[in-house]
Amino acid sequence: MKILITGAKGQLGQTFSDVFAGHNLILVDRDELDITDLEKVENYVEAKKPEVIINCAAYTAVDKAEEEPEIARKINAEGAENLAKEAKKINSILVHFSTDFVFDGKSDIPYSELQTPSPLSIYGKTKFEGEKMVFAVGGRYFILRTSWLYSQHGKNFVKTIAKLGLEKDELKVVSDQIGSPTYTYDLAFAAGDLISQANSSKLKADSLFGLYNYSNDGECSWFEFAKEIVKLSGGKARVLPQTAYEYATSREGVTAERPAYSPLNCDKIKKLGIKTLPWQESLAKCIEILKSNKEPGSRNLTKN
Repeated sequence: MKILITGAKGQLGQTFSDVFAGHNLILVDRDELDITDLEKVENYVEAKKPEVIINCAAYTAVDKAEEEPEIARKINAEGAENLAKEAKKINSILVHFSTDFVFDGKSDIPYSELQTPSPLSIYGKTKFEGEKMVFAVGGRYFILRTSWLYSQHGKNFVKTIAKLGLEKDELKVVSDQIGSPTYTYDLAFAAGDLISQANSSKLKADSLFGLYNYSNDGECSWFEFAKEIVKLSGGKARVLPQTAYEYATSREGVTAERPAYSPLNCDKIKKLGIKTLPWQESLAKCIEILKSNKEPGSRNLTKN
């Protein structure tokens, strides 16, 4: 397949580049393609004619988005809409990513695709707006809501805590926000499975497209997540709990409000035979790669 990956230099983009390595990849970052510029997107997509567009470009600085709402909106909402329009025009599959931050965290059970979002932050609001724009454009698209992403690429919570756990005697981590950590490679394999099913099920493909939740199985607080990271990575730091309020008041600048409880119900995607591994198992895999600097490998998807 010819696959266009936007945001290719980011954590998610690098992951997809690894997993889809056996395909004809077109890798672009903002320098090569500004997804907020519709004319540039039109010209680029129509010239390249990819069969699949995977949108890994996003504004993910949750706190900074509170001070830059228009920039976050242009990337997370308008950029998604631009790609959706061009994907529909050339009949390619669009894979777009959203977040558990579209919810307000007031539920006491994992959120399903049927529950109405009510985001608390600018980041969450712009990601939800992006979802709605992709939906309004229509076509052959998958929106994957996910949560607490990490990998061996880029900057993320796992790499930060693993490093600090080796350097510090003590770490304070938020204990009253609950979610589901998700390894980006598991997410990429799930996206690949969706694409393969859509390509191999011509008669039923239209019913496959739409919104799906995907995260690793299980839930934990950031505090519990950090304790497991330090343990697996061989750190000696004591991990201590703190409240979200204590965290916010200890920082300079604006701190965005985050959902207190945001695990995702992944039953819909599981019904397609797509597995969701326990978060502890996937974390252990990532930590081993980080410790040994091993390449994560790739898995070629079925060509159609």
